[in-house]
Amino acid sequence: MQNQNSTTGENAEQLAIPDSRFRLDLAQTASFTTTYNDGPPMPVLAKYGHGNLHRFTLRRVDWDYDLIALRKGQNIFRSDAKETSSGGKKWNDIIIDEGEVFLHLDGPYLSAYATTLEAAEKAAKAFREEFKKKDQSNFGSYKLITVDRDSIGTESVPLSKENELEESDLDLFYGEGFSGWTHDYLKTLKSKKAGLSVLEGPPGTGKTSFLRHLIKCLKDSHRFYFIPPANVGLLSDPNLIGFWSRQRELHSDLSLVCVLEDAEGALMLRGSDNRQQVAAILNITDGLLADFLRLHIVCSINCESTELDPALIRPGRLHAHRKFPRIPVTEARRIAEKCGLQIPLQSDYSLAEIFNPNPLQARGNPRIGFAA
Repeated sequence: MQNQNSTTGENAEQLAIPDSRFRLDLAQTASFTTTYNDGPPMPVLAKYGHGNLHRFTLRRVDWDYDLIALRKGQNIFRSDAKETSSGGKKWNDIIIDEGEVFLHLDGPYLSAYATTLEAAEKAAKAFREEFKKKDQSNFGSYKLITVDRDSIGTESVPLSKENELEESDLDLFYGEGFSGWTHDYLKTLKSKKAGLSVLEGPPGTGKTSFLRHLIKCLKDSHRFYFIPPANVGLLSDPNLIGFWSRQRELHSDLSLVCVLEDAEGALMLRGSDNRQQVAAILNITDGLLADFLRLHIVCSINCESTELDPALIRPGRLHAHRKFPRIPVTEARRIAEKCGLQIPLQSDYSLAEIFNPNPLQARGNPRIGFAA
């Protein structure tokens, strides 16, 4: 076997083997699927037999599997999929018979098989051009990190205009000077590849809506991931480092940002219940591991920042800290008047209380929080 590795991370392999060294033993070949590191799948061996066989591989591509199934459905020879938590499909393996070329998708890998290396390479690159996943939302999207047994994966969540914050809204909703701070913070996220940001404030004060705004502003240069509060224990899962490493390789041209909502449990002064999670954040946001992963973590908290572990908020690791306070009555009335809303009389307000004064009857205005 002769291997040729290109400088772009794409692999070309000449798989032609003399008859004296090779037997087509289907009993020893996977009948349904193989992994990237194994030999060709059975349909490929059955087609090419002892003849010329060349493989060209693309590594770490984020495929649009739904589009592949739509356009290549009649040519799919083997497939392996399962239902996701959202009711969609997660494709593990697809083999496509293109006549002169076989294409084998194994997760983020694509192997193209043909009688010449040139034909395999051409088919693989054409397939990537057509089916590499593209962000279809003008408002950006984030990746929900999911856990399936021992496997860590993602599901894409597009953002919509319904939750959009206009640039002119920033000073109105968050106070005078907030738009200027946001401009500086965006520059920080673009220049600082690793570190920690903390958004502090009571529930409903607009922290998550601001995060949506960040995702939209940085959709072309950053990739955002979201770990739900119920899965914050993932931070201390040894498999998570491998997950971030794969994402870094898969999206080498983008900056990675991980969002932790209601993250005070993972950031509080270290104790028996959160020691590993705090240590994981410390390692990811500063030090040798941070140099490798280049991952920025943005946390929203409902507690006071003084309750957080001091090591997390020291200068150098903490790149941004912003408070999202409740809104005084005068400012709340100004927001309500500009947005055409009626609000009840009380001493202060959250943004959620201004836009939804009756929690049982939403008014169809911008909603607050990821769950909105």
